[in-house]
Amino acid sequence: MGASLGVFSDMEVTALGLRVLREDARAALEILAEILEHPAFLAAEVEKTRGELITGLRVAQQDTRHVAERAFRALAFPSGHPHARVADGDEGVIQALTPADLAAFHAQYIRPEATILAVVGDLGVAEVLDLIGQLFSAWPRGGVWQGPPLPPLVTPAAPRRAEVRLAGKMQSDVILGAAGITRSDARYYETMVANLILGQIGLMGRLGESVRERQGMAYYAYSDMRAGLLAGPWWVRAGVHPRNEERAVDSIIEELRAFQEAGPADEELRDARDFLIGSLAVRLETNSGIAQMLADIELFNLGLDYVARYPGIIRGLRGDAVTAAAARFPLTAYSLAIAGPPQSL
Repeated sequence: MGASLGVFSDMEVTALGLRVLREDARAALEILAEILEHPAFLAAEVEKTRGELITGLRVAQQDTRHVAERAFRALAFPSGHPHARVADGDEGVIQALTPADLAAFHAQYIRPEATILAVVGDLGVAEVLDLIGQLFSAWPRGGVWQGPPLPPLVTPAAPRRAEVRLAGKMQSDVILGAAGITRSDARYYETMVANLILGQIGLMGRLGESVRERQGMAYYAYSDMRAGLLAGPWWVRAGVHPRNEERAVDSIIEELRAFQEAGPADEELRDARDFLIGSLAVRLETNSGIAQMLADIELFNLGLDYVARYPGIIRGLRGDAVTAAAARFPLTAYSLAIAGPPQSL
Protein backbone atom coordinates (compact mmCIF):
# COMPACT_ATOMS: atom_id res chain seq x y z
CA MET A 1 0.00 0.00 0.00
CA GLY A 2 2.96 2.33 0.35
CA ALA A 3 1.64 3.20 3.80
CA SER A 4 3.61 3.96 6.95
CA LEU A 5 2.61 2.64 10.34
CA GLY A 6 4.56 3.27 13.53
CA VAL A 7 4.11 2.52 17.21
CA PHE A 8 6.00 4.20 20.02
CA SER A 9 5.70 4.72 23.76
CA ASP A 10 7.04 7.39 26.07
CA MET A 11 6.61 8.10 29.77
CA GLU A 12 2.87 8.77 29.55
CA VAL A 13 1.44 7.85 26.15
CA THR A 14 1.48 4.97 23.70
CA ALA A 15 0.90 6.28 20.18
CA LEU A 16 0.24 4.74 16.78
CA GLY A 17 0.76 6.78 13.64
CA LEU A 18 -0.73 5.79 10.26
CA ARG A 19 -0.23 7.51 6.90
CA VAL A 20 -1.93 6.01 3.87
CA LEU A 21 -3.57 6.83 0.54
CA ARG A 22 -7.29 7.42 0.63
CA GLU A 23 -8.16 4.33 -1.40
CA ASP A 24 -6.30 2.10 1.09
CA ALA A 25 -7.74 3.71 4.22
CA ARG A 26 -10.01 0.81 5.12
CA ALA A 27 -7.34 -1.86 4.70
CA ALA A 28 -4.82 0.16 6.71
CA LEU A 29 -7.33 0.90 9.48
CA GLU A 30 -8.07 -2.82 9.69
CA ILE A 31 -4.39 -3.44 10.42
CA LEU A 32 -4.40 -0.63 12.98
CA ALA A 33 -7.44 -2.13 14.69
CA GLU A 34 -5.82 -5.56 14.78
CA ILE A 35 -2.70 -4.13 16.42
CA LEU A 36 -4.75 -2.36 19.06
CA GLU A 37 -7.28 -5.08 19.77
CA HIS A 38 -5.41 -8.35 19.13
CA PRO A 39 -1.63 -7.99 19.61
CA ALA A 40 0.16 -11.32 19.23
CA PHE A 41 3.30 -10.92 21.42
CA LEU A 42 4.85 -13.97 19.76
CA ALA A 43 7.67 -15.45 21.80
CA ALA A 44 10.19 -15.21 18.96
CA GLU A 45 9.36 -11.54 18.37
CA VAL A 46 9.57 -10.78 22.09
CA GLU A 47 13.06 -12.33 22.22
CA LYS A 48 14.18 -10.38 19.16
CA THR A 49 12.92 -7.09 20.61
CA ARG A 50 14.39 -7.93 24.03
CA GLY A 51 17.82 -8.32 22.46
CA GLU A 52 17.51 -5.04 20.56
CA LEU A 53 16.46 -3.13 23.66
CA ILE A 54 19.19 -4.57 25.86
CA THR A 55 21.83 -3.87 23.23
CA GLY A 56 20.62 -0.29 23.04
CA LEU A 57 20.72 0.05 26.82
CA ARG A 58 24.28 -1.28 27.05
CA VAL A 59 25.43 1.16 24.41
CA ALA A 60 23.63 4.00 26.23
CA GLN A 61 25.40 3.13 29.48
CA GLN A 62 28.57 4.49 27.87
CA ASP A 63 26.87 7.70 26.72
CA THR A 64 27.35 10.50 29.23
CA ARG A 65 24.14 12.26 28.14
CA HIS A 66 22.09 9.14 28.81
CA VAL A 67 23.87 8.37 32.08
CA ALA A 68 23.38 11.94 33.33
CA GLU A 69 19.67 11.80 32.54
CA ARG A 70 19.26 8.47 34.31
CA ALA A 71 21.00 9.88 37.40
CA PHE A 72 18.98 13.10 37.30
CA ARG A 73 15.62 11.36 37.11
CA ALA A 74 16.48 9.15 40.07
CA LEU A 75 17.30 12.28 42.07
CA ALA A 76 14.44 14.54 41.04
CA PHE A 77 11.54 12.07 41.20
CA PRO A 78 10.54 9.58 43.90
CA SER A 79 10.93 5.86 43.33
CA GLY A 80 7.89 4.45 41.56
CA HIS A 81 7.15 7.65 39.64
CA PRO A 82 7.16 7.21 35.83
CA HIS A 83 9.60 10.09 35.39
CA ALA A 84 12.05 8.59 37.88
CA ARG A 85 13.47 6.39 35.12
CA VAL A 86 14.46 6.82 31.49
CA ALA A 87 12.05 5.74 28.78
CA ASP A 88 14.54 3.12 27.55
CA GLY A 89 13.83 1.04 30.64
CA ASP A 90 15.94 -1.10 32.93
CA GLU A 91 17.88 -4.13 31.72
CA GLY A 92 16.80 -6.33 34.62
CA VAL A 93 13.13 -5.60 33.99
CA ILE A 94 13.46 -6.17 30.25
CA GLN A 95 15.27 -9.47 30.85
CA ALA A 96 12.41 -10.72 33.02
CA LEU A 97 9.45 -9.73 30.82
CA THR A 98 7.39 -12.53 29.29
CA PRO A 99 4.75 -12.47 26.54
CA ALA A 100 2.16 -12.97 29.28
CA ASP A 101 3.41 -9.82 31.06
CA LEU A 102 3.00 -7.82 27.86
CA ALA A 103 -0.49 -9.17 27.28
CA ALA A 104 -1.48 -8.30 30.85
CA PHE A 105 -0.14 -4.76 30.46
CA HIS A 106 -2.03 -4.36 27.20
CA ALA A 107 -5.28 -5.57 28.76
CA GLN A 108 -4.92 -3.15 31.67
CA TYR A 109 -3.77 0.02 29.93
CA ILE A 110 -4.37 -0.18 26.17
CA ARG A 111 -8.14 0.21 26.30
CA PRO A 112 -10.79 2.10 24.32
CA GLU A 113 -11.64 4.24 27.35
CA ALA A 114 -8.14 5.73 27.17
CA THR A 115 -7.83 5.96 23.40
CA ILE A 116 -8.04 9.03 21.17
CA LEU A 117 -8.30 8.52 17.41
CA ALA A 118 -7.65 11.57 15.21
CA VAL A 119 -8.23 11.20 11.47
CA VAL A 120 -7.27 13.91 8.96
CA GLY A 121 -7.51 13.70 5.18
CA ASP A 122 -9.80 13.08 2.25
CA LEU A 123 -12.44 11.14 4.18
CA GLY A 124 -15.92 12.32 5.12
CA VAL A 125 -16.99 12.37 8.74
CA ALA A 126 -19.80 9.86 8.15
CA GLU A 127 -17.39 7.51 6.35
CA VAL A 128 -14.86 7.69 9.16
CA LEU A 129 -17.47 7.08 11.85
CA ASP A 130 -18.84 4.11 9.93
CA LEU A 131 -15.37 2.58 9.57
CA ILE A 132 -14.58 3.08 13.23
CA GLY A 133 -17.91 1.59 14.24
CA GLN A 134 -17.20 -1.52 12.19
CA LEU A 135 -13.57 -1.96 13.22
CA PHE A 136 -13.54 -0.97 16.88
CA SER A 137 -17.03 -1.69 18.24
CA ALA A 138 -15.98 -5.16 19.44
CA TRP A 139 -13.01 -3.81 21.41
CA PRO A 140 -14.04 -4.74 24.98
CA ARG A 141 -14.49 -1.94 27.47
CA GLY A 142 -13.20 -2.34 30.98
CA GLY A 143 -14.96 0.42 32.86
CA VAL A 144 -13.41 3.70 33.93
CA TRP A 145 -9.75 3.86 32.93
CA GLN A 146 -7.19 5.18 35.36
CA GLY A 147 -3.44 5.08 35.61
CA PRO A 148 -1.46 3.57 38.45
CA PRO A 149 -1.17 5.44 41.78
CA LEU A 150 1.74 7.87 41.88
CA PRO A 151 4.00 8.78 44.80
CA PRO A 152 3.84 12.49 45.69
CA LEU A 153 6.52 14.87 44.50
CA VAL A 154 8.50 16.26 47.43
CA THR A 155 10.59 19.44 47.22
CA PRO A 156 14.01 18.77 48.75
CA ALA A 157 15.26 21.01 51.56
CA ALA A 158 18.58 21.50 49.79
CA PRO A 159 20.17 20.77 46.41
CA ARG A 160 20.73 17.13 45.55
CA ARG A 161 23.77 16.02 43.59
CA ALA A 162 24.89 12.82 41.88
CA GLU A 163 28.05 12.16 39.87
CA VAL A 164 28.78 9.19 37.63
CA ARG A 165 32.33 8.78 36.38
CA LEU A 166 33.04 6.79 33.23
CA ALA A 167 36.52 5.81 32.13
CA GLY A 168 37.61 6.77 28.64
CA LYS A 169 35.28 9.77 28.22
CA MET A 170 36.38 13.23 27.17
CA GLN A 171 33.16 15.21 27.81
CA SER A 172 30.93 15.76 30.81
CA ASP A 173 27.17 16.16 30.63
CA VAL A 174 25.43 18.27 33.24
CA ILE A 175 21.71 18.36 34.09
CA LEU A 176 20.30 20.81 36.64
CA GLY A 177 16.60 21.12 37.38
CA ALA A 178 13.54 19.77 39.15
CA ALA A 179 10.02 18.51 38.52
CA GLY A 180 8.07 21.10 36.55
CA ILE A 181 4.34 21.48 35.91
CA THR A 182 1.60 19.60 34.09
CA ARG A 183 0.12 20.68 30.77
CA SER A 184 -3.15 21.51 32.52
CA ASP A 185 -1.49 23.84 35.03
CA ALA A 186 -2.84 27.41 34.84
CA ARG A 187 0.76 28.66 34.71
CA TYR A 188 1.67 26.56 31.66
CA TYR A 189 1.89 29.30 29.04
CA GLU A 190 3.92 31.72 31.16
CA THR A 191 6.30 28.90 32.11
CA MET A 192 6.60 27.79 28.48
CA VAL A 193 7.60 31.32 27.44
CA ALA A 194 10.07 31.61 30.33
CA ASN A 195 11.68 28.32 29.28
CA LEU A 196 11.75 29.41 25.64
CA ILE A 197 13.61 32.62 26.42
CA LEU A 198 15.94 30.95 28.90
CA GLY A 199 17.11 28.07 26.79
CA GLN A 200 15.40 27.50 23.46
CA ILE A 201 14.90 30.41 21.09
CA GLY A 202 17.72 31.46 18.78
CA LEU A 203 21.06 29.91 19.76
CA MET A 204 19.50 28.03 22.70
CA GLY A 205 18.26 31.15 24.47
CA ARG A 206 20.03 33.10 27.17
CA LEU A 207 21.72 29.99 28.50
CA GLY A 208 23.19 29.08 25.14
CA GLU A 209 24.26 32.67 24.53
CA SER A 210 25.95 32.95 27.92
CA VAL A 211 27.40 29.53 28.67
CA ARG A 212 28.19 28.40 25.13
CA GLU A 213 28.70 31.47 22.96
CA ARG A 214 30.01 34.17 25.29
CA GLN A 215 31.93 32.10 27.84
CA GLY A 216 32.85 29.21 25.55
CA MET A 217 32.37 26.61 28.30
CA ALA A 218 29.86 24.29 26.65
CA TYR A 219 29.39 22.35 23.45
CA TYR A 220 25.67 22.86 24.00
CA ALA A 221 23.54 24.46 26.71
CA TYR A 222 19.76 24.69 26.70
CA SER A 223 16.68 24.32 28.88
CA ASP A 224 13.68 22.07 28.34
CA MET A 225 10.30 21.62 29.99
CA ARG A 226 8.30 18.37 29.77
CA ALA A 227 4.71 19.24 30.69
CA GLY A 228 2.23 16.45 30.00
CA LEU A 229 -0.40 14.55 31.92
CA LEU A 230 2.21 14.50 34.68
CA ALA A 231 4.74 17.10 35.75
CA GLY A 232 7.88 16.07 33.96
CA PRO A 233 11.35 17.56 34.37
CA TRP A 234 12.17 21.22 33.91
CA TRP A 235 15.90 21.14 33.42
CA VAL A 236 18.97 22.81 32.00
CA ARG A 237 21.32 20.52 30.10
CA ALA A 238 24.88 21.23 29.03
CA GLY A 239 27.78 19.33 27.53
CA VAL A 240 31.10 20.70 28.84
CA HIS A 241 34.78 19.97 29.11
CA PRO A 242 35.36 18.14 32.42
CA ARG A 243 37.43 21.07 33.74
CA ASN A 244 34.40 23.34 33.28
CA GLU A 245 31.83 21.34 35.25
CA GLU A 246 31.67 23.58 38.31
CA ARG A 247 32.06 26.81 36.35
CA ALA A 248 29.24 25.77 34.04
CA VAL A 249 26.93 24.95 36.97
CA ASP A 250 27.70 28.30 38.58
CA SER A 251 27.10 30.11 35.30
CA ILE A 252 23.77 28.34 34.74
CA ILE A 253 22.57 29.30 38.22
CA GLU A 254 23.76 32.87 37.71
CA GLU A 255 21.86 33.16 34.44
CA LEU A 256 18.71 31.68 35.98
CA ARG A 257 18.91 34.07 38.93
CA ALA A 258 19.38 37.08 36.66
CA PHE A 259 16.28 36.14 34.68
CA GLN A 260 14.25 35.57 37.84
CA GLU A 261 15.22 39.02 39.14
CA ALA A 262 14.85 41.12 35.96
CA GLY A 263 12.54 39.06 33.76
CA PRO A 264 12.46 39.17 29.97
CA ALA A 265 13.30 42.19 27.88
CA ASP A 266 10.48 43.53 25.73
CA GLU A 267 12.24 42.31 22.58
CA GLU A 268 12.69 38.82 24.03
CA LEU A 269 9.03 38.60 24.94
CA ARG A 270 7.98 39.82 21.49
CA ASP A 271 10.26 37.30 19.75
CA ALA A 272 8.96 34.46 21.92
CA ARG A 273 5.33 35.35 21.18
CA ASP A 274 6.00 35.56 17.43
CA PHE A 275 7.86 32.26 17.47
CA LEU A 276 5.10 30.38 19.29
CA ILE A 277 2.31 31.73 17.13
CA GLY A 278 4.26 31.16 13.91
CA SER A 279 5.35 27.65 14.86
CA LEU A 280 1.74 26.63 15.48
CA ALA A 281 0.84 27.75 11.97
CA VAL A 282 3.70 25.67 10.57
CA ARG A 283 2.57 22.60 12.54
CA LEU A 284 -0.88 22.85 10.96
CA GLU A 285 0.44 22.78 7.38
CA THR A 286 0.42 18.96 7.22
CA ASN A 287 -2.19 16.29 7.87
CA SER A 288 0.02 14.70 10.51
CA GLY A 289 0.47 18.03 12.27
CA ILE A 290 -3.28 18.64 12.33
CA ALA A 291 -3.92 15.10 13.61
CA GLN A 292 -1.39 15.59 16.41
CA MET A 293 -3.01 18.89 17.35
CA LEU A 294 -6.47 17.30 17.45
CA ALA A 295 -5.14 14.50 19.64
CA ASP A 296 -3.52 17.01 22.01
CA ILE A 297 -6.74 19.02 22.20
CA GLU A 298 -8.61 15.89 23.29
CA LEU A 299 -5.88 14.57 25.58
CA PHE A 300 -5.51 17.81 27.52
CA ASN A 301 -9.13 18.98 27.20
CA LEU A 302 -8.13 22.24 25.51
CA GLY A 303 -11.45 22.88 23.78
CA LEU A 304 -12.35 22.63 20.10
CA ASP A 305 -11.75 26.36 19.63
CA TYR A 306 -8.19 26.08 20.97
CA VAL A 307 -6.43 26.86 17.67
CA ALA A 308 -8.53 30.01 17.24
CA ARG A 309 -7.86 31.09 20.85
CA TYR A 310 -4.15 30.29 20.90
CA PRO A 311 -2.75 33.51 19.35
CA GLY A 312 -4.76 35.58 21.80
CA ILE A 313 -3.49 33.51 24.73
CA ILE A 314 0.10 34.04 23.68
CA ARG A 315 -0.31 37.72 22.84
CA GLY A 316 -1.88 38.29 26.24
CA LEU A 317 1.11 36.99 28.23
CA ARG A 318 2.73 39.77 30.27
CA GLY A 319 6.37 40.10 31.22
CA ASP A 320 5.67 40.07 34.96
CA ALA A 321 3.78 36.77 34.65
CA VAL A 322 6.71 35.25 32.74
CA THR A 323 9.09 36.50 35.43
CA ALA A 324 6.93 34.93 38.14
CA ALA A 325 6.91 31.64 36.22
CA ALA A 326 10.70 31.68 35.90
CA ALA A 327 10.98 32.23 39.65
CA ARG A 328 9.51 28.77 40.19
CA PHE A 329 12.70 27.18 38.85
CA PRO A 330 14.31 26.22 42.19
CA LEU A 331 17.76 27.67 42.77
CA THR A 332 18.07 26.24 46.28
CA ALA A 333 16.25 22.92 45.89
CA TYR A 334 17.38 21.63 42.50
CA SER A 335 18.74 18.25 41.48
CA LEU A 336 22.13 18.17 39.76
CA ALA A 337 23.51 15.18 37.86
CA ILE A 338 26.93 15.05 36.22
CA ALA A 339 28.26 12.22 34.07
CA GLY A 340 31.80 12.41 32.78
CA PRO A 341 35.35 11.07 33.04
CA PRO A 342 37.26 10.67 36.30
CA GLN A 343 37.91 14.08 37.81
CA SER A 344 41.66 13.67 37.49
CA LEU A 345 41.19 14.69 33.86
